[in-house]
Amino acid sequence: MNQVIYQDPQNNAIRASNFKKLETDCPFGGLGIKMVGSGEEVYFLNRRRYSVKAGDYMIGNSFTRSVVQINSQEQVNGLCIDLSPDLIREVVEGSGRTQSVQSDYLLSDQFFVNRYSVHNTILGKLLLQIHHRLHSWDLKNDLLKNELFYRLAEGILADQFLVVEQLNKLDFKKKNTNEELLRAVLEAKSLMDARIVDPLSLDFLAKQVGISKYHLIRLFKQVLGITPYQYQQKIRLEQARDAIRDGMDVSTAAFVYGFTDVSAFSKAFKKRFGASPGFLRKSNF
Repeated sequence: MNQVIYQDPQNNAIRASNFKKLETDCPFGGLGIKMVGSGEEVYFLNRRRYSVKAGDYMIGNSFTRSVVQINSQEQVNGLCIDLSPDLIREVVEGSGRTQSVQSDYLLSDQFFVNRYSVHNTILGKLLLQIHHRLHSWDLKNDLLKNELFYRLAEGILADQFLVVEQLNKLDFKKKNTNEELLRAVLEAKSLMDARIVDPLSLDFLAKQVGISKYHLIRLFKQVLGITPYQYQQKIRLEQARDAIRDGMDVSTAAFVYGFTDVSAFSKAFKKRFGASPGFLRKSNF
Protein backbone atom coordinates (compact mmCIF):
# COMPACT_ATOMS: atom_id res chain seq x y z
CA MET A 1 0.00 0.00 0.00
CA ASN A 2 1.29 3.41 -1.00
CA GLN A 3 -0.65 6.32 0.51
CA VAL A 4 -0.27 9.92 -0.66
CA ILE A 5 -0.31 12.04 2.49
CA TYR A 6 0.28 15.32 0.70
CA GLN A 7 1.13 16.55 -2.80
CA ASP A 8 1.08 20.05 -4.22
CA PRO A 9 1.18 21.45 -7.79
CA GLN A 10 4.93 22.09 -7.45
CA ASN A 11 5.49 18.32 -6.92
CA ASN A 12 6.46 18.53 -3.27
CA ALA A 13 5.03 15.34 -1.84
CA ILE A 14 4.88 13.02 1.18
CA ARG A 15 3.85 9.38 0.85
CA ALA A 16 3.64 6.55 3.38
CA SER A 17 4.15 2.92 2.35
CA ASN A 18 3.36 -0.48 3.88
CA PHE A 19 4.42 -3.68 2.13
CA LYS A 20 5.49 -7.24 2.85
CA LYS A 21 6.50 -8.06 -0.71
CA LEU A 22 7.54 -5.62 -3.39
CA GLU A 23 9.91 -5.24 -6.33
CA THR A 24 9.55 -2.18 -8.49
CA ASP A 25 11.27 0.84 -9.98
CA CYS A 26 11.45 3.55 -7.35
CA PRO A 27 12.12 7.00 -8.86
CA PHE A 28 13.30 9.95 -6.81
CA GLY A 29 11.30 13.08 -7.60
CA GLY A 30 13.24 16.37 -7.62
CA LEU A 31 15.42 15.75 -4.59
CA GLY A 32 13.90 12.67 -2.97
CA ILE A 33 14.14 10.99 0.43
CA LYS A 34 13.33 7.33 1.11
CA MET A 35 13.20 6.49 4.83
CA VAL A 36 12.48 3.10 6.43
CA GLY A 37 10.41 3.26 9.61
CA SER A 38 10.39 -0.46 10.37
CA GLY A 39 11.78 -3.57 8.70
CA GLU A 40 14.20 -3.50 5.77
CA GLU A 41 14.11 -2.31 2.17
CA VAL A 42 16.83 -3.17 -0.35
CA TYR A 43 17.66 -0.51 -2.92
CA PHE A 44 19.66 -0.93 -6.09
CA LEU A 45 20.81 2.57 -6.97
CA ASN A 46 23.18 3.42 -9.79
CA ARG A 47 24.46 -0.20 -9.78
CA ARG A 48 25.04 -0.28 -6.00
CA ARG A 49 23.10 -2.33 -3.45
CA TYR A 50 21.98 -0.68 -0.21
CA SER A 51 20.32 -2.48 2.69
CA VAL A 52 18.16 0.22 4.28
CA LYS A 53 16.89 -0.76 7.72
CA ALA A 54 14.69 0.95 10.29
CA GLY A 55 16.08 4.40 11.01
CA ASP A 56 18.02 4.60 7.73
CA TYR A 57 17.25 6.73 4.68
CA MET A 58 18.49 7.35 1.16
CA ILE A 59 18.69 10.63 -0.76
CA GLY A 60 18.69 10.79 -4.56
CA ASN A 61 17.48 12.95 -7.40
CA SER A 62 15.87 12.50 -10.80
CA PHE A 63 19.15 11.11 -12.19
CA THR A 64 19.17 8.31 -9.59
CA ARG A 65 18.15 4.99 -11.16
CA SER A 66 16.53 2.95 -8.41
CA VAL A 67 14.84 -0.41 -7.83
CA VAL A 68 13.45 -1.34 -4.42
CA GLN A 69 12.89 -4.86 -3.09
CA ILE A 70 10.95 -5.87 0.03
CA ASN A 71 10.67 -9.47 1.19
CA SER A 72 9.39 -9.72 4.75
CA GLN A 73 7.06 -11.70 6.99
CA GLU A 74 6.02 -8.46 8.69
CA GLN A 75 4.82 -5.17 7.26
CA VAL A 76 7.67 -2.87 6.27
CA ASN A 77 6.68 0.77 6.57
CA GLY A 78 8.43 3.63 4.91
CA LEU A 79 8.27 7.33 4.20
CA CYS A 80 8.89 8.90 0.77
CA ILE A 81 9.36 12.65 0.41
CA ASP A 82 9.90 14.60 -2.82
CA LEU A 83 11.20 18.17 -2.80
CA SER A 84 10.71 20.12 -6.02
CA PRO A 85 13.71 21.55 -7.91
CA ASP A 86 12.27 25.07 -7.54
CA LEU A 87 12.11 24.70 -3.76
CA ILE A 88 15.69 23.41 -3.61
CA ARG A 89 16.95 26.30 -5.75
CA GLU A 90 15.12 28.83 -3.58
CA VAL A 91 16.59 27.46 -0.35
CA VAL A 92 20.13 27.22 -1.77
CA GLU A 93 20.00 30.80 -3.05
CA GLY A 94 18.55 32.07 0.24
CA SER A 95 21.05 30.23 2.40
CA GLY A 96 24.17 32.05 1.25
CA ARG A 97 25.92 28.72 0.66
CA THR A 98 25.84 28.81 -3.13
CA GLN A 99 29.64 28.80 -3.31
CA SER A 100 29.94 25.49 -1.42
CA VAL A 101 26.76 23.59 -2.32
CA GLN A 102 25.04 24.66 -5.50
CA SER A 103 21.53 23.63 -6.51
CA ASP A 104 23.00 22.50 -9.83
CA TYR A 105 25.06 19.93 -7.90
CA LEU A 106 22.15 18.72 -5.76
CA LEU A 107 19.95 18.23 -8.81
CA SER A 108 22.62 16.83 -11.16
CA ASP A 109 24.05 13.42 -11.99
CA GLN A 110 27.10 14.40 -9.89
CA PHE A 111 25.09 14.27 -6.64
CA PHE A 112 26.54 11.98 -3.93
CA VAL A 113 23.93 9.25 -3.42
CA ASN A 114 24.27 7.46 -0.09
CA ARG A 115 22.52 5.86 2.87
CA TYR A 116 22.32 7.80 6.14
CA SER A 117 21.08 7.19 9.69
CA VAL A 118 18.40 9.40 11.24
CA HIS A 119 20.48 9.48 14.42
CA ASN A 120 23.49 11.38 13.13
CA THR A 121 22.24 13.97 10.62
CA ILE A 122 20.26 17.20 10.82
CA LEU A 123 17.76 15.92 8.28
CA GLY A 124 17.43 12.64 10.18
CA LYS A 125 16.16 14.32 13.33
CA LEU A 126 13.41 16.01 11.33
CA LEU A 127 12.52 12.76 9.56
CA LEU A 128 12.03 11.09 12.95
CA GLN A 129 9.60 13.85 13.95
CA ILE A 130 7.68 13.47 10.71
CA HIS A 131 7.54 9.69 11.01
CA HIS A 132 6.13 9.84 14.54
CA ARG A 133 3.77 12.78 14.08
CA LEU A 134 2.79 12.67 10.41
CA HIS A 135 -0.82 11.61 10.83
CA SER A 136 -1.46 14.19 13.55
CA TRP A 137 -0.33 17.14 11.43
CA ASP A 138 -2.76 19.22 9.37
CA LEU A 139 -0.86 19.52 6.11
CA LYS A 140 -3.74 21.47 4.61
CA ASN A 141 -2.47 24.36 6.74
CA ASP A 142 -0.39 26.43 4.32
CA LEU A 143 1.97 27.74 7.00
CA LEU A 144 2.70 24.29 8.40
CA LYS A 145 3.26 22.50 5.10
CA ASN A 146 5.52 25.27 3.75
CA GLU A 147 7.54 25.36 6.95
CA LEU A 148 7.92 21.58 6.83
CA PHE A 149 9.21 21.43 3.25
CA TYR A 150 11.58 24.35 3.75
CA ARG A 151 12.99 22.73 6.90
CA LEU A 152 13.53 19.49 4.98
CA ALA A 153 15.39 21.36 2.24
CA GLU A 154 17.48 23.20 4.85
CA GLY A 155 18.34 19.90 6.53
CA ILE A 156 19.49 18.35 3.25
CA LEU A 157 21.52 21.45 2.43
CA ALA A 158 23.24 21.52 5.84
CA ASP A 159 24.11 17.82 5.67
CA GLN A 160 25.30 18.00 2.06
CA PHE A 161 27.46 21.01 2.91
CA LEU A 162 29.33 18.66 5.29
CA VAL A 163 29.45 15.88 2.68
CA VAL A 164 30.97 18.22 0.09
CA GLU A 165 33.52 19.38 2.68
CA GLN A 166 34.38 15.76 3.46
CA LEU A 167 34.69 14.83 -0.21
CA ASN A 168 37.03 17.77 -0.75
CA LYS A 169 39.32 16.42 2.00
CA LEU A 170 39.90 13.28 -0.06
CA ASP A 171 42.54 13.94 -2.67
CA PHE A 172 42.42 10.89 -4.92
CA LYS A 173 42.36 11.72 -8.61
CA LYS A 174 39.15 9.87 -9.49
CA LYS A 175 35.79 11.21 -8.31
CA ASN A 176 34.43 7.67 -7.97
CA THR A 177 37.33 6.69 -5.70
CA ASN A 178 36.69 9.64 -3.40
CA GLU A 179 32.98 8.80 -3.22
CA GLU A 180 33.59 5.11 -2.45
CA LEU A 181 36.07 5.96 0.30
CA LEU A 182 33.74 8.56 1.81
CA ARG A 183 30.94 5.97 1.83
CA ALA A 184 33.26 3.61 3.72
CA VAL A 185 34.07 6.27 6.34
CA LEU A 186 30.43 7.28 6.77
CA GLU A 187 29.41 3.62 7.05
CA ALA A 188 31.99 3.06 9.81
CA LYS A 189 30.73 6.18 11.59
CA SER A 190 27.13 5.00 11.26
CA LEU A 191 28.02 1.57 12.71
CA MET A 192 29.70 3.24 15.66
CA ASP A 193 26.73 5.55 16.22
CA ALA A 194 24.31 2.63 16.20
CA ARG A 195 26.41 0.53 18.59
CA ILE A 196 28.18 3.16 20.64
CA VAL A 197 28.27 1.10 23.87
CA ASP A 198 29.51 -2.08 22.15
CA PRO A 199 33.24 -2.92 22.20
CA LEU A 200 33.60 -2.71 18.43
CA SER A 201 37.01 -3.76 17.12
CA LEU A 202 38.92 -2.08 14.33
CA ASP A 203 39.00 -5.47 12.59
CA PHE A 204 35.20 -5.61 12.60
CA LEU A 205 34.76 -2.05 11.30
CA ALA A 206 37.36 -2.49 8.55
CA LYS A 207 35.79 -5.75 7.36
CA GLN A 208 32.29 -4.24 7.39
CA VAL A 209 33.27 -1.30 5.19
CA GLY A 210 35.73 -3.20 3.00
CA ILE A 211 39.02 -1.37 3.55
CA SER A 212 42.18 -2.09 5.56
CA LYS A 213 42.51 -1.12 9.22
CA TYR A 214 45.27 1.37 8.52
CA HIS A 215 43.34 2.88 5.61
CA LEU A 216 40.24 3.24 7.80
CA ILE A 217 42.08 5.08 10.58
CA ARG A 218 43.84 7.38 8.10
CA LEU A 219 40.71 8.19 6.08
CA PHE A 220 38.51 8.57 9.16
CA LYS A 221 40.88 11.19 10.55
CA GLN A 222 41.27 12.85 7.16
CA VAL A 223 37.49 13.21 6.72
CA LEU A 224 36.26 13.77 10.30
CA GLY A 225 39.36 15.26 11.93
CA ILE A 226 39.63 12.57 14.63
CA THR A 227 40.40 8.84 14.74
CA PRO A 228 37.73 6.14 15.22
CA TYR A 229 38.80 5.72 18.86
CA GLN A 230 38.58 9.46 19.51
CA TYR A 231 35.16 9.57 17.85
CA GLN A 232 33.93 6.65 19.97
CA GLN A 233 35.10 8.39 23.16
CA LYS A 234 33.52 11.69 22.10
CA ILE A 235 30.10 10.13 21.43
CA ARG A 236 30.20 7.98 24.56
CA LEU A 237 30.96 11.00 26.72
CA GLU A 238 28.24 13.10 25.08
CA GLN A 239 25.65 10.35 25.58
CA ALA A 240 26.81 9.77 29.16
CA ARG A 241 26.45 13.50 29.84
CA ASP A 242 22.88 13.44 28.52
CA ALA A 243 22.08 10.33 30.60
CA ILE A 244 23.40 11.98 33.77
CA ARG A 245 21.32 15.07 33.03
CA ASP A 246 18.31 12.76 32.79
CA GLY A 247 19.02 11.32 36.24
CA MET A 248 21.43 8.41 35.74
CA ASP A 249 24.05 8.18 38.51
CA VAL A 250 27.70 8.65 37.60
CA SER A 251 28.91 5.10 38.29
CA THR A 252 26.11 3.60 36.19
CA ALA A 253 26.86 6.00 33.33
CA ALA A 254 30.54 5.01 33.44
CA PHE A 255 29.63 1.32 33.21
CA VAL A 256 26.90 1.71 30.58
CA TYR A 257 29.07 3.80 28.26
CA GLY A 258 32.06 1.48 28.24
CA PHE A 259 34.57 2.94 30.69
CA THR A 260 36.73 0.61 32.79
CA ASP A 261 36.09 2.45 36.06
CA VAL A 262 34.56 5.64 37.47
CA SER A 263 37.96 7.29 37.87
CA ALA A 264 38.84 6.90 34.18
CA PHE A 265 35.36 8.09 33.21
CA SER A 266 35.55 11.18 35.45
CA LYS A 267 38.99 12.10 34.12
CA ALA A 268 37.88 11.81 30.48
CA PHE A 269 34.62 13.64 31.23
CA LYS A 270 36.36 16.59 32.89
CA LYS A 271 38.88 16.83 30.06
CA ARG A 272 36.08 17.02 27.48
CA PHE A 273 33.55 19.24 29.28
CA GLY A 274 35.67 21.17 31.79
CA ALA A 275 33.74 19.89 34.79
CA SER A 276 33.34 16.57 36.60
CA PRO A 277 30.28 14.33 36.06
CA GLY A 278 29.48 14.77 39.75
CA PHE A 279 29.34 18.54 39.30
CA LEU A 280 27.04 18.07 36.31
CA ARG A 281 24.70 15.91 38.36
CA LYS A 282 24.50 18.51 41.11
CA SER A 283 24.27 21.62 38.95
CA ASN A 284 22.68 20.28 35.73
CA PHE A 285 25.02 22.42 33.62
